Amino acid sequence: MNKRRAQLAPLILIVDDDLTIRILMRASLKKAGFRVAEAENGLVAVAQFEKLQPDAVLLDVLMPKLDGFDTCRVIRKHPSGIHTPILMVTGLDDLESIHRSFDSGATDFITKPINWPVLNFRVKYMLRASEAFRDVIDKQLQIQELAYYDHLTGLANRTMFKDSLEIILAESVEENAQLAILFMDLDRFKTINDTLGHHVGDVLLQNVAKRISSCIRDSDSFRRLDKNEARSYVSRLGGDEFTIILPRLNNPEGASKVAQRINESLASSFIIEGHEIFISASIGISIFPLDGTDAEELMKYADLAMYHAKEQGRNGFQFYKKSLNIKAGERLSFENDIRKAVSNEEFTLYYQPQISMHDGRISGGEALARWHHPTLGQVPPNDFIPSIEELGLIIPFTNWVIDRAARQQLDWEHKEMRSIRVTVNISSQNIAQQQLSQQLRRIFDGHNAQQRRFFEIELTESVFAEQNDETVQVFQELKELGITIAVDDFGTGFSSLMYLKSFPIDSIKIDRFFVKDILTSPQDAGIVRAIIAMAQSLKMTVIAEGVETSEQFRLLREMGCDIGQGFLFSSAIPAEEFAQLVQDDVSFADLM
Repeated sequence: MNKRRAQLAPLILIVDDDLTIRILMRASLKKAGFRVAEAENGLVAVAQFEKLQPDAVLLDVLMPKLDGFDTCRVIRKHPSGIHTPILMVTGLDDLESIHRSFDSGATDFITKPINWPVLNFRVKYMLRASEAFRDVIDKQLQIQELAYYDHLTGLANRTMFKDSLEIILAESVEENAQLAILFMDLDRFKTINDTLGHHVGDVLLQNVAKRISSCIRDSDSFRRLDKNEARSYVSRLGGDEFTIILPRLNNPEGASKVAQRINESLASSFIIEGHEIFISASIGISIFPLDGTDAEELMKYADLAMYHAKEQGRNGFQFYKKSLNIKAGERLSFENDIRKAVSNEEFTLYYQPQISMHDGRISGGEALARWHHPTLGQVPPNDFIPSIEELGLIIPFTNWVIDRAARQQLDWEHKEMRSIRVTVNISSQNIAQQQLSQQLRRIFDGHNAQQRRFFEIELTESVFAEQNDETVQVFQELKELGITIAVDDFGTGFSSLMYLKSFPIDSIKIDRFFVKDILTSPQDAGIVRAIIAMAQSLKMTVIAEGVETSEQFRLLREMGCDIGQGFLFSSAIPAEEFAQLVQDDVSFADLM
């Protein structure tokens, strides 16, 4: 039944050239509770159908101008007439007309002379069957939507994307046309998700999907497509990954224009639940047939190009190049080596001394992981730490660092080395896992609380930005153990004075970004001075990173900074060398 008349009685269109029959049909149907419209021939019936869109049609076979069979065929071709019940009125023994009625698309037939009560029941039966059929169609559409569409964004999902790509590729082969695949990944989306929560992340993905779709609708490539085509051109593969198909390209530059349009669209901030969020995307592009001829190959190359875009600084796009294959192979091998290194504990902890600005002595050391690759040699942390995060290995890796650093500190205690603070960087995932305090409790079990006081965990500001009950509980448990807590890279992340009040923070580390120009930039000097003054008022220790000159050291000391760390004193060194410096009571007082 037509949904827009769901609250009204069904409308029946009577089509017969015999006025008497129409009068009798009208009387019978109205008595049964139906609304009725009439047409005296097939041509009028088609016009009435388009205008009124009735719920059912009673159609006589023999009529002038357009007989019942042709009228039925025309109605069936109309978008609204595909499933409309049509009852054909035929002669009593006219078997040929009955066969032709069904061939023309009729739903049922009734013979003359008409039994009026039977007619009413026949119409009611057709409408009931039609309604049941529409329910089945609706359920099938719901199932199809679940199977082929992403529930969060409403875009096509991975399954529909692959099916559509196969079809469009086949058409491109027939038409000898180019097409492009854009593989898009949001830059640093994980940080936003971890910091502001998954709900905000989901809303951000929905808004990003709308902006991408808007860019595609504005594309010249898509204006040429048949408006009735139901294809998947923008898809969400999962997480923060999106794909776009650009068919019938005149040249690859058309794909770059769309990629540029997407990046420009994302440049404007998103306002979500009071948060102003900035996001960018890295986009990889592969071209058919220049880069490949099958769907899997083109997808792989677009994915590789996307990684290349990230390596080039993010917030941009890159076309696939054959040379990337070699680099991709090296990357895969490197990632496999990292997996083995994490599982086999092939890393080593070095310690960078932290120097007291009051007496020049070593007051602590930051534990920093180092990796000596069998063939590549010493691999910089900036190369392997991001890969560990991308591979989802940060929790076991950080757990190893915590365990090794804590046990190293206990070993120094047994060797009667004077107590100094050992600092370990902790990931937000380790906090979310909520097993940090239990791990440290097991390691320090049986040791005095004073020794635990010299073990410090260091976290970035993003961990504090999401102030939930679970995070607060973890910090409370750490404080009960006697562990101290430091904020790393203060002033460069999600700075908020609120978390300084809400969390039991002991130390603040001034990022090297502010320290490097402290002698030449009044703004940087002012920021550092303000951070030190604030920390002092809150009874917090201040540590300055990236101290490289004696002039920086002296100025920071004059400002009231407590501890300095940087190449002026020492780079990160093996545990044995670090312990020797402490035992020798090396002093940097001559730099003051």
